[in-house]
Amino acid sequence: MKKKVKNRVAVFIDAANIELSAKDIGFKIDYRKLYDYLDQNYRVKYLGFYTARFGTKKHDGFLTVMKKVGYKLITKPLKVIKNKDKKLGDIRKANFDVEIAVDAMKFWNRYEAILLFSGDSDFDYLVKELRKGGKRVTVVSLKHHVSKELIASADYYLDLRKIRSQFGR
Repeated sequence: MKKKVKNRVAVFIDAANIELSAKDIGFKIDYRKLYDYLDQNYRVKYLGFYTARFGTKKHDGFLTVMKKVGYKLITKPLKVIKNKDKKLGDIRKANFDVEIAVDAMKFWNRYEAILLFSGDSDFDYLVKELRKGGKRVTVVSLKHHVSKELIASADYYLDLRKIRSQFGR
């Protein structure tokens, strides 16, 4: 078994981004197993799960389980933007970049390192600022879902394929 990381770690999971990455390589994330993986390998001081709230019974049940497992849920309603071109369908949005960035700064004193489960280039500025302040940053994503800028800014890039066996279902 891998030795547990000594540094205090904050984990920020951009649910939509990481779910799309997992789907593209043909697996689903078992969030109980992910929690166990993180707990066994890191000194997790914050575990944030940022997701849209779909308002369905099934999704509400999923969120209840996530909370019981130990995730801190940050949610907001899914925004549906009507598309004038009916063929293209409506646009569904729930962006959490600002929430993740604010929480990363708000919890600054709780951690020495972060795991950012996202490949969104919008996090490039945040990652650079965290590193300037002495924080270690690992970006967890999929090769074709992570921006080159984010990989270059982080201390370490962890391809989701390398750890999928730990928490895939």
